[in-house]
Amino acid sequence: MNCNEALVLISAAVDGELSITEEQHFLQHLSKCGECYSEFEEAQKTKMIIREIIVRFNAPQTLINSVMQLTSLSQKETS
Repeated sequence: MNCNEALVLISAAVDGELSITEEQHFLQHLSKCGECYSEFEEAQKTKMIIREIIVRFNAPQTLINSVMQLTSLSQKETS
């Protein structure tokens, strides 16, 4: 794997979306390339910061019910 290939995979690697083979090749490349390793670390830090900043809330049950009803109606119409 070269640097261009590794850089393309960084986002997927941070999100845990690589196949086993891709992850093996990716980690092998990072073990040899300090520049790509640094990029990967920065991407991991960025994701952690975003997770800390994002405010999550539970949707009101009435909204959930409305969405579920609309989904059900939509599925019936397409059948």
